[in-house]
Amino acid sequence: MNLIAIGKIFSIFGLDGKLKFYSYVEDRDLMNFLEQDVWIGRNSQKVIKVKINFMAKMNNHHIIGLFGFNSVERAKEVTGQMVYINEKDLPSLKKDEYYFYQLIDSSVYYEDGLKVGVVKDIIQTGSNDVLVVGDDEILIPVIKDYIVKIDVDNKEIIVRKMEWF
Repeated sequence: MNLIAIGKIFSIFGLDGKLKFYSYVEDRDLMNFLEQDVWIGRNSQKVIKVKINFMAKMNNHHIIGLFGFNSVERAKEVTGQMVYINEKDLPSLKKDEYYFYQLIDSSVYYEDGLKVGVVKDIIQTGSNDVLVVGDDEILIPVIKDYIVKIDVDNKEIIVRKMEWF
């Protein structure tokens, strides 16, 4: 089983064991995991299996409830931990759509073969995502003008050099 992080629990909410959760997936996809098995842990190697029984959007994060977690003490046990799902449970994607985990650690090259660096992070701006590449944190918008090819299997991305470089 290959576990994929879908978000992180960052705080307790209220007195009944609810948790503040920062999601790494689209809101519309997150609802698929209500009443489904998820795993919680500091890393994907040491996890506990639980089910989400409550979910609500709040500002830029969510409030979630877990079966069996109905006190502040129990909620504290998982604060700061990641929430994972089985990769096979991810919603299917359309052509030319990718999950962030598929792009992180990909090598990025200009069309002429010069290596730009490795994808360190992805920023969601609302209008389009932006790759954060290399130690210099070069920002590359994920739009047709700049992305030439994404090869998920080989973890390589070919980009067009920006005019100001």
